[in-house]
Amino acid sequence: MSRDPVGTEQKMILIIEDEEMIILSTTMLLESVGYQVAAAQNGEEGIQKAAELNPDLILLDVMMPGIDGWETLGLLKRREETRGIPVVVFTAREHAHGQRKSRELGATGYFRKPFEPDDLIELVARSLSR
Repeated sequence: MSRDPVGTEQKMILIIEDEEMIILSTTMLLESVGYQVAAAQNGEEGIQKAAELNPDLILLDVMMPGIDGWETLGLLKRREETRGIPVVVFTAREHAHGQRKSRELGATGYFRKPFEPDDLIELVARSLSR
């Protein structure tokens, strides 16, 4: 594909998302441009995988069963082994204060679903270059 970001083959993206179809479509998109992708379907599993895999970036859903994305983000940023991993909050709901809350909790970015594939690829590349 012509939109292959430079150096993606070494980059690991962790998706923390409870919707299987979103995991599958996002995984296929990111793998198609050379990223390695892992997924977790809830916050607890996501925190564990983040500590084990040390991904280069986390895409984190807000609305999940169990601990939500906000709590997951807070826990990721408080833990020594995961605090340095950039996190992009990835949500289908419009939160009046979502972007501000994301920044306050230490997120790198805030992204709305549904998304255009090229926009997500650009966001991931931009987030990884920070």
